[in-house]
Amino acid sequence: MTFKIGVAILVGLGVVASTTAADARWNRRGECRPVLEGAATGKGVFGLGSARAREAAISNWEEAAENRYGRAFSNFDRAAGVRWDCAKNALITAKCVVVARPCAARISG
Repeated sequence: MTFKIGVAILVGLGVVASTTAADARWNRRGECRPVLEGAATGKGVFGLGSARAREAAISNWEEAAENRYGRAFSNFDRAAGVRWDCAKNALITAKCVVVARPCAARISG
């Protein structure tokens, strides 16, 4: 009886180990890549230029992440260590630069 329980435990551990290896290949959540930068300018008054520049910088960052690391890493909402630098260059023009680490989605591909 003890032998059967031991065999069942070993078989169960083998299934868990093989499942974990297979899951690791597809479950990339929490996997982050090195820092990327996105930059853009926007025009507008009363903060509208900054808002437009921020949105365009996010799009620029997502495009850079997809080009370098693939679609699984291209969602800014999952980025880690996000840092912003936005400044007015002229009266109605704002420039924003975002720096962040792209992190993967749960399932890639």
